[in-house]
Order: sequence, then C-alpha cells, then structure tokens
Amino acid sequence: MKIKIAVCDDEHEQAEYIKMLVNKWAGEQNIEISIEMFGSAENFKAARNESESFDILLLDIQMGGQNGVELAKDLRKTDDKLIIVFITALPDFIQEGYDVSALHYLMKPINTEKLYAVLNRAFLSLTKNSNAVFLPADGGDMKVLLDDVIYIESFNHFLEIKTMQEKITVKMPLYELESKLGGNFMRCHRCCIVNLKYVKKITRTEITLDSGETMPLSRRLYANLNRAMIKYFTEEKIK
Repeated sequence: MKIKIAVCDDEHEQAEYIKMLVNKWAGEQNIEISIEMFGSAENFKAARNESESFDILLLDIQMGGQNGVELAKDLRKTDDKLIIVFITALPDFIQEGYDVSALHYLMKPINTEKLYAVLNRAFLSLTKNSNAVFLPADGGDMKVLLDDVIYIESFNHFLEIKTMQEKITVKMPLYELESKLGGNFMRCHRCCIVNLKYVKKITRTEITLDSGETMPLSRRLYANLNRAMIKYFTEEKIK
C-alpha cells in the first residue's frame, strides 16, 4: 500500500524536519509513501484543484495567509476522508481540531514517538477502510475505492478495472479480486464483474450501464443477477 502524505507548513526548516521523521517512520515500518511539501494553504489547495489527492495531511495551524484551521474547514466541505493531523506551537485551537474531525493534535517541538504513534493510527485507519481494495500496480499497492469501480473485465492474466476516473490494469486472477469485493458486485459473465450501483437495465443476454456501455450477461447468471438487482435497488429506496 502506498500512502500519499502532504506536509503544509510555512516554516521551511520545520517542514523538512517533519519530512525527515515521516520518511524514517515509513522506512522502519516498511511502508511505501510519497510525500509533498506545501508552504501555504493556498499552495495546497491549488494542488488539490489539479486533482491531486492525499491520504494524510500534516497541517501547521499558524501560517501566513489562510491558517490551518480555516484550510481544514474548507477541506471538510468536500472531503471527509482525508486524515488531518494538526501541528502547532499553541494549544488554543484544540476545539477547532475536534470540529473538523482531526485525527490528532501535535505540539511543537515535535516528539518523535508521538508523531510515530499518530502515523501508525493513520495507517491503520487507511488499511481498515472497508470501502477500498489495494491492488498491485507500478511496483507497489494502489488504493481503489469500491464505490468508484464500475466493472472489472479479465483478459488472459490481467484485469482491467473501469472506475469513474480511469481504467486500471493489474496482473491478478479475477477470483482473487472477487473475494475482496462487497455485495454490490456480481459476476455477469465468466470474465466480467459489474457493480450494481451503475447498472441501468438488464436483459437475459446483456447489461446496460448508466454510461450507455453494454456488457455480456451469461444466461445461467441472469436469475441471480436479477434477484440481486431487485434487492439492491429496493434497499437503496429505503435509505
């Protein structure tokens, strides 16, 4: 699993020190990470506007321009999954940390053991995310949100996973990934699995997706998939 971490701090030396500690933690835990540095809230938001996403944000509160608390409040308007850890020299903003569901509140100067403990908690939270699977890609593990997966097709020894954002190709058998999926996913053919969330219509031989794409439906799987469709959409209406 590769974790994407951002450090947002307008004190360059402090940011570099945090980066060093995070890299040391990752090395000791044998966790693959990427880490990016941002000198202001504005720079971080610009990166996110370019569709760059992160798993963990280590966020200084006292910064020039928009402060860390204000940035966190903006982020929470559209993102409730990003793990935010506040870092500050003052204890005055603890309540604001609760208000934006921050994972923790670290005081400067940074205590290595406390930082490591927080990073361990963050990693555990990410790996326990039942709405995601981790797939082998680019020499590491890629996190894929199950809600975003539309369908999966098998070609020889590879899988092509179509998500809302992209197509991902991984080398693994279909049955292995199938065992990691939730009840919204149904096999519609020996080489295809579909997410019921994106199904618009089914016939005895074909599935039509919301996008207009079609997929083959095995006659022997029709009855099971039809029952699953009725159950899924009945439960969705009740919610």
